Amino acid sequence: MIDFKSLLKNTSAFQLVQRDKRQGRLSHAYLLFCPDGEFLGEYLKIFAKEIMCESAPQCDVCRTCNLIDAKAHPDVLFFPKGDGAVLSSDVNTIIEETFLKPIEGQKKVFVIENAQTMNASAQNKLLKTLEEPPENVHILLGSTNEFALLSTIKSRVRKLEIPFFNKDQLKNALKEECPEDSKLDSAIACADGTVGKVISLYGDQTFMEAQSLCKQVLIEMQSSKDLLLYSNKVTSSGVATERFLAVLELFLRDMLAIDQGREDLAMNQKEVQNLKNASRFNTGALIHALEKVLEAHKRLKFNANPTMLIEWLLFQILEGKYKWQKL
Repeated sequence: MIDFKSLLKNTSAFQLVQRDKRQGRLSHAYLLFCPDGEFLGEYLKIFAKEIMCESAPQCDVCRTCNLIDAKAHPDVLFFPKGDGAVLSSDVNTIIEETFLKPIEGQKKVFVIENAQTMNASAQNKLLKTLEEPPENVHILLGSTNEFALLSTIKSRVRKLEIPFFNKDQLKNALKEECPEDSKLDSAIACADGTVGKVISLYGDQTFMEAQSLCKQVLIEMQSSKDLLLYSNKVTSSGVATERFLAVLELFLRDMLAIDQGREDLAMNQKEVQNLKNASRFNTGALIHALEKVLEAHKRLKFNANPTMLIEWLLFQILEGKYKWQKL
C-alpha cells in the first residue's frame, strides 16, 4: 500500500490546510496543482479528509475518513462522474448540490479531479459558486496543468502545490508497494519525482531490459569487434532509444559519483559499485562517456537515426575508455 500521507505531511500545501483548519478559517475553495496525474485523486482524498475529519490532524480510521477513502461519504462528492473530462453537466450538478444541506455533518466538500479538462464554458459556470459558495461548502479542485485554467478561476481559489518528491520520500512511501530495493532505486532515479512515474518504471519490463543492456555494454563490450554485436542487441531489443539512453546516463552518473567518493549521490550504491569494478572505467572515461550520452540525447531530439546513433555512441564510449586507460 502506498503511503501518500507520508509524502504530503511535510509539504507546505498540506500544512497550510492543516493550519487553516486549526484556526477555523478553512477557505471556501482550494486549487491543488499536482504533476502526478495518475494519483491526483488520492492526494485530493487526503485533503478532503483533513477538511471533514473531526480530529486534528485527520485520524484516517474514523467513519468519515473511511467513507471518503471509499468515495462513499454523502457530504463529500467527487467529480467528474464519468471517466473522462469534467463536463458542464457535472458543474450543473455541483451548483445544485451546494444549496442542499449536509446529510451527516456541518460541512460539504466537492472534489473536482482533473479540473484542467473543463472547457471554458464549464469553468465560467463554476465562477459564481467559487466566488460566493453557500456557508460551510468547500470546493477542492485538482489539476495537473495550471495553464489550462482561466485566470478568473485561479483568482477565486487558494492555491496549493504538490512538489516533486526526492528519493528518500519516494522510497519510504513505496517500500511496501515496490519491495525489490535495487529495482525501486533504479525506478526512482529515472523517474520525475512522482509516484506514478516510479510505479510505471518499476513494473515496466522494458525498463529492466534497458538496465540489462546497459550493464552488458559497459562490462562486456571490450573492442571494436564487439560494436556491431552490442549495437544490434540494443536496437533489436524493443527498448526505446530514449529509455536506453536515460538508464545508461543514470549508471554513468552513479559510477562517477562512486569514483569521486560521493557514494551518497549514487541512487543505487551496491549495484553500481559492482558495475564500476567490473567495467574498469576510470574517471576520464566515465566523464567522456557521460558527455557522449548527453550529446546522444540532443541528437535524438533532432531526429537522428536511432540505429546509427547507438552505433556512434557505443564507438565513442569504447574509444574513450581505452584512450583514458593509456593516460
